[in-house]
Amino acid sequence: MDRKFPESGVPVRFWHRISTKEKALFFEHLSNLVEGGVTVVQALHSFLEKIDNPRFMAELSELILLVESGDPFSTAMKKLPRTFGRAEISIVEAGEQSGTMQKSFSSIAADLRNRDEIAMKLKTALTYPVVIMLFLMTAVLIVMTYVVPKLVPLFQTSGTELPAATASLMAASNFFREHSVAMIVLVAIAAFGLRAWVSTYSGRFAFDRFALRAPLIGPLYRNYLIVRISSMLGLLIGAGIPIIKTLRLTGESTGNLVFEEKIAEVASKVEMGKKFSDSLTECDPEYRIFTRDFVQIVSAGEKTSTINKVTLRLAEQYSREVDASIATLVRFVEPAAIVFAGGFVLWFALAIFSAVMRVTEMVG
Repeated sequence: MDRKFPESGVPVRFWHRISTKEKALFFEHLSNLVEGGVTVVQALHSFLEKIDNPRFMAELSELILLVESGDPFSTAMKKLPRTFGRAEISIVEAGEQSGTMQKSFSSIAADLRNRDEIAMKLKTALTYPVVIMLFLMTAVLIVMTYVVPKLVPLFQTSGTELPAATASLMAASNFFREHSVAMIVLVAIAAFGLRAWVSTYSGRFAFDRFALRAPLIGPLYRNYLIVRISSMLGLLIGAGIPIIKTLRLTGESTGNLVFEEKIAEVASKVEMGKKFSDSLTECDPEYRIFTRDFVQIVSAGEKTSTINKVTLRLAEQYSREVDASIATLVRFVEPAAIVFAGGFVLWFALAIFSAVMRVTEMVG
């Protein structure tokens, strides 16, 4: 059902989403105003006047109502789970207890901003290769369904035996035209089936594991998750949240079941009294999940009691690794697209010209 924002009457549709960037702006706004001596409620009302996202307006209106009714800010956030994550709530709750709300807001804003920047880099880097591949697939489809069929009568009426390249091109064209609907239906069924399978725990786990092991994409995805883990560890530990709770929240924040299970296993060992770095090594002795330098830096941070600082620096380091992985992926996709296009053009040209030559020889 659509909801309406009580003041503006703007309907909230199912496609309306609150972006990471919008949340970063929200917490930055709160941080700046609270630092300037403005109350949290006044800061919320001030931000409400600046946004035009219907869903965010509705959620923020409800948040203001809860806070004005006497709920602590973190308690009000808990009642809006679609908007605020458990890690964000824990950081705000720690800020409430220590009287450092402004610092909590600022830390969350910085983390959300970094996350949004990495996501934008991925989207920007992948847009060009994806557009190229879609263009090539469209071009192939047009050639096979419209261009080749117009050339078929010319060759069929010649009475000559067609070259293998021409015969294969005509067969492929006939297949595309006769089975295009079936192919679309099969693709749709496969897509829905894959989505249903991934919605199960075993399917999601298998998919997440495949994503980590896939060539090119795997290292990029792993580095991205290391950035998320390092950033979240530094953020939560820096806010004074206990290490066990920090680990469990960090695992949930990754969005990857393989990492989540492994971090939960690490948390269980730490809960039994083992060191964080030792638990990482025991749970992942071959460094398939956590990189060797991640474990080494955590170990160094434990010895100097600066895990929150070293993990934040590690997040910066792996952000650069993500940039390098993106550049590698783009450098690979572009030549692959060119090779694919060149191969198809060569096949098409060979098929047409060899048939023309055969017909010309027969006429001569």
